[in-house]
Amino acid sequence: MPYSEYEHSSIPATVKKLFNLKSNFLTKRDAWAGTIEKYFNLRDTPRDDCPVTLPEVKMSLRPWGPKEDTKLSGFQVELIQLAPQLNGDYVLNTYPFIGKSMTVGEANRYAQDAVKRFLEAGRAALKAGANESAIITMIPSLTSRTTGGYVSSIETY
Repeated sequence: MPYSEYEHSSIPATVKKLFNLKSNFLTKRDAWAGTIEKYFNLRDTPRDDCPVTLPEVKMSLRPWGPKEDTKLSGFQVELIQLAPQLNGDYVLNTYPFIGKSMTVGEANRYAQDAVKRFLEAGRAALKAGANESAIITMIPSLTSRTTGGYVSSIETY
């Protein structure tokens, strides 16, 4: 468009243009956004000069290791609030506050536990005969909570 600009919606607008997608734009902003395909070096043939192995990393980007006792940043709190979507805690009254008082270590354990329980629920649903496309919904157990973990049950649709 003659008056469009480059911004984050340029990405879906460019994908739509590059793949010649016939569907409507997602939003008016996508329809307005400038596309960035002219900045790509599009080839007619695949490259044959890509490395087979990557160089060894000689220096750690974080030599001090994780600071597990520090409080989460605002961005980290937003990221950790994705985990309740997996383990069912999003239905709790405390959901908006999950992560706000966690340390990095606690948040890491919470996220790992949420993913683990979600994957276990998926495997259990498949074993019980659920279709592979079944949606697994985790429901928190309010009576069996412990300080170290989160107990959930499974519902499949």
